[in-house]
Amino acid sequence: MSAQLESLRAKSADEAKRVLDAEGVCVIEGVLDARGIARVKDALLRGISSDQSSGVPVRGFPFDPDTRNIRLFDLIGKDPVFVELVQHPLALELVRHQIGAPFLLSNFSANVTAPGSGAMYMHADQGYVPAPWPPYPMATNVAWTLDDFTAENGGTRFVPRSHLRDHGPEPRFDGADTIAMECPAGSIFVMDARVWHQTGPNTSADQTRAGLFAYYVRPWIRPQWNWYQTVTPELLETLDTEMREMLGFGSNVTSSLESLYMKKSGIEPARAGTAADTPTALVSTRAR
Repeated sequence: MSAQLESLRAKSADEAKRVLDAEGVCVIEGVLDARGIARVKDALLRGISSDQSSGVPVRGFPFDPDTRNIRLFDLIGKDPVFVELVQHPLALELVRHQIGAPFLLSNFSANVTAPGSGAMYMHADQGYVPAPWPPYPMATNVAWTLDDFTAENGGTRFVPRSHLRDHGPEPRFDGADTIAMECPAGSIFVMDARVWHQTGPNTSADQTRAGLFAYYVRPWIRPQWNWYQTVTPELLETLDTEMREMLGFGSNVTSSLESLYMKKSGIEPARAGTAADTPTALVSTRAR
C-alpha cells in the first residue's frame, strides 16, 4: 500500500475528522466483522435477486460505460440491516462533522463491479452545485466495503485533495491523476462531496467488488431517491425518529429553524413522533 493511501487511515473518530478535513477522504478499517459482512452480503444478494425477478433494472445505467456492473437502489426498503448501517454511530458522527445537523439521507445504493467492467465517468457528488463552490461540502458519502477494495477489482478511484478545489471535474472516463481506494472488507471510507472520483475499472479475471454508498446531504437539498414513494407505512412504523427525519418524514428545514430560534425563548418545537403523526399524503400506498 502506498504512503499516500496509508495517510488516509484513522483509528478513531477524532483522527478520522482530521484526515477528512485535510485529505477529503478517510478510511476506518474493521467497522464490520466477518459475521456482519456476511449478514449484509446476504441481504444484498437477496435484494439483487428480488429486483431482477421483479423486472427492476440493476444494470446498464447511463453513468456506467457497459452492462457488467450491478447497482441496487432503495436499500432502506430491502432489509433492516441497511437501516442499521446508515444509522451507525461512527458514520453519523463523521456526517455531522462534515455537513452539520439536521441532514437528509439522499440515497443508499450498492455498486457491484464485475470482471471486465469499465470505469464510471469522473464526477464529484455535489456536481449540481454551481461553481465556485464554498469552502465546505454540501454532502458526504459513507462507503461500506463488503469485499476487499483493490486497484484490480474496481476500487473507487479519486483525485487526492480535490476537495480543495472550488469546482467539479469534466465528466471523462479516464482515471488521470487518480489513485485507487484500497482497504479490506468491513471498512468504511468517507468522502467529502467535493472529491473528484469514479468507480474504477475491474481488470481482474474473476473478482467482483461489492460496496454500499450512503449519500447524506444538507437538509435543503432535494434527495436523489424519493423515499415517499418507496417507504411503506409498515416500514415507516418500524423506524425511529432519527431515521424518519433522515428520510424526510420528520422535521425539516423549517422546523430546524424553529429549533434555532424558538429554543432561545425556551419553547420546544414540535417534532414528528410516529408514522401515525405523518400526513397520509406523504406515506407510500405501496403494499397497503
